[in-house]
Amino acid sequence: MGNPPYGGARKQTKQQKADLSVIFDKIKKYKNLDYIACWFLKASQYIYNNQSQAAFVSTNSIIQGEQVSLLWPHIFSLQLEIGFAYQSFKWTNNARGNAGVMVVVVCIRTISSKPKFLFNGSIERSVKNITPYLAAGKNTVVYQRRNKNLSLLPKMNFGNMPNDGGHLLFGQEEFSELISIYPESRDFVRRFIGTTEFINGSKRFCLWISDTDLQIVRHISPIHERIEKVRGHRLSSPDSGTNRLAERPHQFRDLNVPKNSTLVIPGVCAERREYIPVGFVGTDTVVSNLANAIYDPPAHIFAIISSRIHVIWVFAVGGRMKVDPRYSSAICYNTFPFPNINAAKKEILEEHVFAVLEEREAHPEKTLAQLYDPDKMPDGLRAAHHAMDLAVEQCYRSKPFGSDEERLEYLFKLYEEMIEKEKAGEKK
Repeated sequence: MGNPPYGGARKQTKQQKADLSVIFDKIKKYKNLDYIACWFLKASQYIYNNQSQAAFVSTNSIIQGEQVSLLWPHIFSLQLEIGFAYQSFKWTNNARGNAGVMVVVVCIRTISSKPKFLFNGSIERSVKNITPYLAAGKNTVVYQRRNKNLSLLPKMNFGNMPNDGGHLLFGQEEFSELISIYPESRDFVRRFIGTTEFINGSKRFCLWISDTDLQIVRHISPIHERIEKVRGHRLSSPDSGTNRLAERPHQFRDLNVPKNSTLVIPGVCAERREYIPVGFVGTDTVVSNLANAIYDPPAHIFAIISSRIHVIWVFAVGGRMKVDPRYSSAICYNTFPFPNINAAKKEILEEHVFAVLEEREAHPEKTLAQLYDPDKMPDGLRAAHHAMDLAVEQCYRSKPFGSDEERLEYLFKLYEEMIEKEKAGEKK
């Protein structure tokens, strides 16, 4: 059948929302499903208990992120399976302003011994089973929003939310003007970065004032005025939690700072990039809530998060912002299966991290966006990342992986084993 209306959870009409409430009336969190999920569930119910099958062209959101855990267990519970699937490809036509959305083709059918096929472009593979992520393997579903890291890696947080009405933040010109008139104010201003500033190298700044410094900054009139505006913004909010923040209007809502360094992980990863461009910043930089952060991490964590095998996991299980994967700790990081490694292997990974950073430093004129453009990535940086990839994958097994599909199959199998081990530990 042709592609039914897509309709993301926040872009549905009233009628579409009403349709979902009827079709998914007994399913929790159905409001987070895309409208296209209606067709999959109705088709599943229609072919239940008979030798029929149905296939749809669909946006690839249906096989990513939270959508998988919300929809596919209900389809599989009807004794159905995926008979064949075309993995993500760009759907284009001759329409003016064509968006070129990423789509999949998925066939659902009664469980059968007939062959199952996965298609990637012109490549066809016969497999034993097709997962809801359109990979070969068991029907493992990554249940979203884990608060605890499955692999016991260091905790990842969002950065710091200002909740300030914009009054604690400065652009480059505002910052320059402030310190030219009040040089002493430099002690109370730090670099402020979210995903955009981190990737593109643009500069923003923020006030970062401790309680003990409050008496000093009250004599710097532009800072004092900004603090009072923050107070007014918070008191005027209908949210009681924001109202309470008016008691400390000189500070962000969150006050997360490192002792030495912070590992910054962008909140959105460009689909074109082969790697997630993570990086370290010092104590003079505040990370915003529009990026993820690990405070004072061991250096080898850089290698794990920026590895190709981790990118593949993120692309498979993470949600999307348009076509670009969203990166979150609960969905992408806390679910990522990584083996426990010894000190020697951590040291090897650290050496590769320093090699990647050294290659970056050889191009100080380039932003991370430019360095990680797949068409313009410097050869030395690409080679350093490839060597680091091999070292990370050696942590899983000695035999090299032959393809991204093989990597993903291995990860899902390991995820399943680690979940079972975790459940067994909880029972004890």
